Amino acid sequence: MSETGNSEPNPDFVGVISSVVALVRDTDGQVLLASLFESGPWSCLGGGVSGDESLETAAVRFAREDCGLSVEVSDVVAELSGAKYRVIYECGADTTYLATVYDAKLLGDSDRTQAPMLVRWFAPAELAGINLDEFATAALADLGFLPADIG
Repeated sequence: MSETGNSEPNPDFVGVISSVVALVRDTDGQVLLASLFESGPWSCLGGGVSGDESLETAAVRFAREDCGLSVEVSDVVAELSGAKYRVIYECGADTTYLATVYDAKLLGDSDRTQAPMLVRWFAPAELAGINLDEFATAALADLGFLPADIG
C-alpha cells in the first residue's frame, strides 16, 4: 500500500527504468540464478543501469558486485518490458522496467569470497518448482524457460 493509502499509480510520475540481465547458461542449458538465501527467492543476474553506464558495463558490474562472478556479455537475447515489469512504489511512483537481456559467459577469474548473493545452476525443468522473484518469473517465462501461463 502506498504512503497516501492509495494503490493507484501517480499520474505525475511515469517513468521507464533501464535495466539489464546477464543470462548465464552452461553447456547443458542450465541457467545461473542468484539469491540472498538458499530458499530464494531466486533472481536473474542484473539490475538497473546507473547514469551514463553502458548496458554491457552494467550487466558485467552486477554479476561482479552481487555475485562475485566475472562474465563476458555478447548478443542481446531479448528486450523485456510491459505490464509484467511494472512496479508501483510506496510513494506512488509508477515505473516500468525495460530490461535488455544479454547472453553471458562465465569466465574463470570469479571471486565469490566477498559476494553478498548466492548463485546456483538450475536445469530448465527445475525452474517452475523453485521460489523465483516476480521479475525472474516474468523474464524466464518470456525467454521460454517457463510455461507462458506462469509468467
